[in-house]
Amino acid sequence: MNPLIVLIRKELRVEFRSLQGIVSSALLSFMILMTFKFSMSLDSSFEGTGVLWSVILLTGLGLITHISTRESERGTFELLKLSSITRYQLFLGRMAGSLFLLWILSTIITILYVVLFENQFGNNLSLAYLVVLVGCVGIAAVGTLAASTATPLHGGWMITSLFSIPILLFTVIEASLRATDSLVTNDSDFQLAFMLLILYNLAFVTGGAWLSELSE
Repeated sequence: MNPLIVLIRKELRVEFRSLQGIVSSALLSFMILMTFKFSMSLDSSFEGTGVLWSVILLTGLGLITHISTRESERGTFELLKLSSITRYQLFLGRMAGSLFLLWILSTIITILYVVLFENQFGNNLSLAYLVVLVGCVGIAAVGTLAASTATPLHGGWMITSLFSIPILLFTVIEASLRATDSLVTNDSDFQLAFMLLILYNLAFVTGGAWLSELSE
């Protein structure tokens, strides 16, 4: 069987056995969204999708860090290093497993966002959801690479966020935000922003695989 499929199945099976990461991240997302909801005055107009991407970024990195910490505590990552899997396959498999879980979390966040803040996207809701799914690829790539390096250190969860957020904020998040905002305002920037998002994802996935191979 393909080692990538094995790693993905392993990650999903471990998470669905306890649901600790998904449930806690979803509850945190709900509390953050409710905080934004109640902090707004009743007569204020809410425009833009910055809240959506802020929640996806923060809770998504938290979920990826939880996955990496669990593997480090159980010694799973060290055992995988001793296997015959190449380092780039190990990175891609762990990233793909985290991505599937991140897609589940982002789907929950998107539903909560649409319910709490109404559907700003109108008929473009399916396109907005596609942007969310594509944006999660870059978050999973950068988060997995950062968590693999930082998790064994003290305060690894904080180091992961400090490393990942500045990189993602001005690349994947900015492009995703421009794409979803253009769907809200019906601007013509959607195609350019979406293509830029895809290029960022390709750069981070290939760069992460290359760095993981180079590190050994």
